[in-house]
Amino acid sequence: MADATKIRVKDAVDSFVARVRHNMDVHLDILVSDLTRAAEEDIATRTAAAERQGGAAATLPASPNAAARLDLLAALVGAMRLLDEAETLRAILDALARGVSAEASRTAVMLVDGDTVRRFADFGYAVGPRPADVPVDSFSALARAVNEKQRIALSSAAASFSGEVPAFLRPATGHSGLVIPVVVGGNVVSLVYAEGPDRLTSPHASVWIEAIELLVRHASSRLENVTSRRTVEVLSTPN
Repeated sequence: MADATKIRVKDAVDSFVARVRHNMDVHLDILVSDLTRAAEEDIATRTAAAERQGGAAATLPASPNAAARLDLLAALVGAMRLLDEAETLRAILDALARGVSAEASRTAVMLVDGDTVRRFADFGYAVGPRPADVPVDSFSALARAVNEKQRIALSSAAASFSGEVPAFLRPATGHSGLVIPVVVGGNVVSLVYAEGPDRLTSPHASVWIEAIELLVRHASSRLENVTSRRTVEVLSTPN
């Protein structure tokens, strides 16, 4: 390959990675802003309550919600650092699974292998059906997630999951679940299932959902990055 072509390929990959990094920074900034605003509103509420009681805000017990948000942010930043440090496709998916498991009550990361979804890693399945290899077309939700690159929301309130998802992707009572495709180069290479408190039962359910979506997007960018770098190395190798 001519040197000029090698340079153009490398520049294109670097430009793509820079755009992805920028998008991830924007999403992280939005999440941080949301968490900060929620914490500020919590402090304002506690202060107002203390003033009505004729005391000081400092005399009120620390808000567990505010502490939980700070813990969430710290865990999220740590998970993203692990994704950044991972240098292989397997290591990235493993870091993704561990990062999601810190935010969800149950987590399953599955590989898309042709017409089959294969178990890669799972957390929180102490009881009930464990993740297993299943045909994509046997379950409508999996087929939509893979073929249409579509995020699938699942609720325990649904009348029946028969034919929609396998048993190990059915949320527990009071919980909701998400099946999120991991897209690399326009193809779905993996599916991530995360389960946690439903919006109807927990006012802070959207926080863990946003955090997991951010982790999946960041993992997709890292997989794109590693794949692109390998392509550049192959194209740049002298024949």
